[in-house]
Formats: sequence, C-alpha cells, structure tokens
Amino acid sequence: MLAAGFASFFTGVTEPLEFAFMFVAPALFVVHALLTGISLAIAATFQWTAGFGFSAGFIDFVLSSRLPMANEPYMLLLQGLVFAVIYYFLFRFLITRFNLMTPGREDDTEDELDGGGAIAEADNRQGGNNESKFFVMASAIYEGLGGDANVTSVDNCVTRLRVEVENMGAVDQNKIKSTGVAGINIVGPQSIQVIVGTQVQFIADEIEKIRRQ
Repeated sequence: MLAAGFASFFTGVTEPLEFAFMFVAPALFVVHALLTGISLAIAATFQWTAGFGFSAGFIDFVLSSRLPMANEPYMLLLQGLVFAVIYYFLFRFLITRFNLMTPGREDDTEDELDGGGAIAEADNRQGGNNESKFFVMASAIYEGLGGDANVTSVDNCVTRLRVEVENMGAVDQNKIKSTGVAGINIVGPQSIQVIVGTQVQFIADEIEKIRRQ
C-alpha cells in the first residue's frame, strides 16, 4: 500500500491504489468519486489551477506550476491535505461500520492460506531474493489462470497483466488473489486483467519464461 501510495503521489498513477478497493468494496469507489467531484468543484470555484499537463502527480505539479494557466497552485496542496483527513476518517468509518472487505480484511480461504504460505516458504528458502519472489508469484498467478491449457496470450501495461484465456471458468481467482495482487478485473468472456501494481513487468517477464518452458 505504501508503494501504491507513493506511485500515486509522485507520478500520478492512481490505478494501483484505486484498484486495491475498487472491486472488493465498490461503495468506497462511489464515495471516492463524490469526494473527487467536490474537490474539483472547490478548486474551480476559487480558480486554483496548476496547469497539469499529464498525470497531476508531484512531478507534473512541479513542472506545470509556472505555466501561464497556473493560478495559486500551492492552494491545491493545502486543499489536498484537508481532503486527505476527510478521506481517512470517512473511509475508516465506512470500512469498520459496514465491514467492507478492503485489502487485509478479506475472508481467508483455504486456497489463500495455502498460497500465501507457499510464497512465504519459497521466500524463506531463497533468503528473500527478489527474483525468486517474482518467480513464485508469477507461477501461482499463471497456475490460477489455468496454465498452458487455458492461457492464450499475456500482455501488460503499467500496472496490470492483460490475459486472454480459453475458458474463464477454469480461472481460479482465489489462487491468484493469494499472491497478494491488488485485484482482478474480468473485462470480457475470455479477457481478464490481474492488477499487480508497479512490479507488473517483473511478473510478466517470469510468466513469459514459464510459457517458454
């Protein structure tokens, strides 16, 4: 979550953070959309602009704050701090009040416990080697997708694996989730996305190696 938060702040890539709760607690995403709309309305009312050119992250803020269209851009920082407090306490209230299944609060299943233990065991055997962790995680994800018998193609973007499968019914979502991914998005009868986060390229590379074997 810290990595997702850092990516959101520094680069403006918010998908890893949003996908962490978007599919398991969609009500929170509705609240997020409403708060975003209110925030934008306030900024528009006072004409606080930063002249964002791309992602509205820290890098974009620094580069665009001196553009002609920027008007009191530092007020956006103050507004952001206020909304951070609102987000925290409102989300915390909703999560605890309605027992929303956000990451870390999901119902444990036997598959998830077995999968998590396998990853931890492999990590311990290899002394925490990153390459080993990526291989174990990729292997579990690929097996959850149905392996060679079910997967027809694998691609990736900045945060997601984009996978085409023969039979969606053969996909074991619990096994995939046991690896700690942020979420799963089924976008078509044979298309599924696994939201990994900013380390997706390492996972994609390991899956490609597995497919070549």
